[in-house]
Amino acid sequence: GTWQTAVFAGIPVALAILSGHTTSLIYIGLATAIFLLYLLLTNCPRTLVLRQALIAGIVGLLLSGIQLLPLIEFSASSARVAEATFEFASRFSMPFGHLVTLLVPEYFGEPTRAGYWSVPNFTELTYYAGLLPLLGIPLAIRRPTYRTWLYLALIVIGLLLALGQYGFLYRLAYNLLPPFRLARAPGRAAYLFTFGVAGLLADTLTVWRAAAVAQRREWLGSWWRWLVGITAVLGLTTLVAIGAVFASVHPTDTSGRLWHQIGGWAWAVLLLVTGGLLLWHVLTSENINTRRYLVWGLLLFVVIDLWTFGYKFIQTAPVAVDPFWTEARQIIGETDQRVLPWGLNIFLQNGAKEVGLRSVFGYNALEVAANIELAASVPDPRSTAYDVLGVAYVLSQGPLDNYLDGERPLSFVGNGEHVWVYQRARVLPIVRLVGQAEVIPDRQLAINRVHAPDFNPETAVILSDSPDCEPAPPTNSHARVLTSTPGYWQIETTSDTPAILVVSETAYPGWQVNIDGQPAQPLTAYTAIRAVCVPPGTHIVEWQFVPRIFWEGGALTLVGFLILGWAYWRNRLAVKM
Repeated sequence: GTWQTAVFAGIPVALAILSGHTTSLIYIGLATAIFLLYLLLTNCPRTLVLRQALIAGIVGLLLSGIQLLPLIEFSASSARVAEATFEFASRFSMPFGHLVTLLVPEYFGEPTRAGYWSVPNFTELTYYAGLLPLLGIPLAIRRPTYRTWLYLALIVIGLLLALGQYGFLYRLAYNLLPPFRLARAPGRAAYLFTFGVAGLLADTLTVWRAAAVAQRREWLGSWWRWLVGITAVLGLTTLVAIGAVFASVHPTDTSGRLWHQIGGWAWAVLLLVTGGLLLWHVLTSENINTRRYLVWGLLLFVVIDLWTFGYKFIQTAPVAVDPFWTEARQIIGETDQRVLPWGLNIFLQNGAKEVGLRSVFGYNALEVAANIELAASVPDPRSTAYDVLGVAYVLSQGPLDNYLDGERPLSFVGNGEHVWVYQRARVLPIVRLVGQAEVIPDRQLAINRVHAPDFNPETAVILSDSPDCEPAPPTNSHARVLTSTPGYWQIETTSDTPAILVVSETAYPGWQVNIDGQPAQPLTAYTAIRAVCVPPGTHIVEWQFVPRIFWEGGALTLVGFLILGWAYWRNRLAVKM
């Protein structure tokens, strides 16, 4: 209960934050909050609990500051925050019917061998903890402790949240707790279930093993044998019911799915009966040597149970780029222009960088909202939004015949087995100089103006703030990229009038711009990309990503380490004394 131990408790808090997975952090935080509530409701001194929790939380935040501050900054501009509708947040909810997979994990098949035939997707909705932990639940309820209710609360809350759109608790959390708007896949809340049943089994066996053998026999009585027997009967009845229902729906068909489900149920019944008998003998055996062998048998039972489910998912295979992207690269060749993956899922559209192409899209968890709002403002690959983003090629998994006519039609370039490549009619350079500027602070009005029929992005730019110069249409101008690396762009500009240099790269806090070595005012163009006003003549413009927030976060982390070192030193002194 010392402050030093609270400081050390901040380490797992920091590790949870530094794990880099927001959803996991949310559920770890929820589990921690439930644990603190448990401590406050039991006989622990409340002042001590609150003090220790506060110290651990502050130290954890300090230690993780180098990542936490940039995360907070990014979350404020993330596409996920912008589109945080309940429909988005509740994707990959666990249907009620999928609760059966807690007993028979492959009831709806699995993706590696038998195939999977339920709602997407298997990896998001399968949280099999084994059958032995489930057998621990009735044992725990038979001799409950305060910790029993803690673990049961984790189990129940985890399953209710995992139901997502099919239940009530996730909607309540979404409405009342802002962090839930940053995540999706409610099925992942079943992590609390797997943690809860495992912890409950360990705690329950500890309680039962602390009692004398005679006391355990009295506690078990005959109800355990009845429970195991009824479980076997219900399992066999379910087998018959599965076959009967299938036969009524498909009277002339024999399906591999039927035999797969029957086999899964039969295996679950066998494991439940075997595990129940093993637990009985482990708890009631008086011979130490016999009990030792039974404990090893129980461990072997757990390994067999989990391995027969999990072994098929352990595979080694070379990591290969999706043929969609390799074929696209072969057709397009070398280019600095942007590509637009059209109609791809959020995972497949990540492959552009692997083949040296530059896409306007990325994985949606790492996309800036302003960029996506502009890109998706008109769902048409011929849109002016893609002009200002510098898109030259449109890539799809099939023909795009609907866009081969009309204003600025696409032109077919070529196709492979997995990709169709088209070129856009109006392709603007990634860096360009324009002599007209319109200042529209409102983001939606600015996007509407981009798509106005009388707006020409070749000669005009829309800015969110007034520039520090008066641009004029140049008669002779050009801009070319001298150097382009992650976090640094060097551009040469030549113009006979003041002009706006537009760079079709995402505007984000931390980008600084210099003109001939002197700081200049960075601007945001078209709500999403970078711009700067350059004077007439020839100049070198340098864009560099120098985010102060990393230094600020690093300073917090340094303070956290100093506190940690001080606590360690004080603890060593206390031990010596």
